[in-house]
Amino acid sequence: MVICAEEVEKARHRFAGRIHRTPVITCESIDKVAGCKVFMKCEHLQKTGSFKARGALNAVQKMKDEGPVKGVVRYLLLHCLYREETCARLAKELNYQVVEPFNNPDVICGQGTIGAEIVEQVPDADAVFLAVGGGGMASGITAYIAEVRPDIKVYLVEPEGKELTAYLTNGEITPERDVVDTVADGIRVLKVGEYCYPILKKSCTDKVITVSDDEIRAALKLIWTRTKQRVEPSAAVPLAGLLKVSPSELGVKKAVLLLCGGNVDLDFVP
Repeated sequence: MVICAEEVEKARHRFAGRIHRTPVITCESIDKVAGCKVFMKCEHLQKTGSFKARGALNAVQKMKDEGPVKGVVRYLLLHCLYREETCARLAKELNYQVVEPFNNPDVICGQGTIGAEIVEQVPDADAVFLAVGGGGMASGITAYIAEVRPDIKVYLVEPEGKELTAYLTNGEITPERDVVDTVADGIRVLKVGEYCYPILKKSCTDKVITVSDDEIRAALKLIWTRTKQRVEPSAAVPLAGLLKVSPSELGVKKAVLLLCGGNVDLDFVP
């Protein structure tokens, strides 16, 4: 299956009425700090408190449309050892199907519906800033925007230690680890998925911004105190990236930031 705008629109139709069209909010205080007009897409208000409901629902619904589905198994904890092997074993034992969290074309197209909403809700946007972990959400949105609104730049914001630019350029990662040590625990996975890689390489190799944990914490504090939105650290990563660059030098007057989730463990507030 080709990951494209047509497949993203099919995903929208497939789960119509069961996924929220999340709002876009603004905040003058953040505009002043950032140096441009900032629009925040509130996927932390999505069902389950995360954008991930889109991809999972699209993948499962497509399976059901194609025939009976006894059940599905999916892993979410990206830092668990033997996660793929465990899922494969359970799927075989139970006769279930596996839905990977990001490296799955149907999941990617489901996440891409966020991009479709962004171009409708902020039609005059110059740029979109996305946190990147496994790359399912980032590649889905990027694929849609690159096809439908190629004038909008998509910037990927990563935590220190991910080294995404080198990976997109060279296609190799040498560290003997599979996670990044970061306060943004929702994007700790080191490598992007194989379906995500070519999309991000084509459109975003020169648009990667790296931020530190301190920069993520500062952005999180700004969102919590100025917008009163309780987002998770990963959702603050795009703002941290925007605050690190000069919007005027990038030619950005109106930026969209994706607040990807709001699942915060209040016993661990960074």
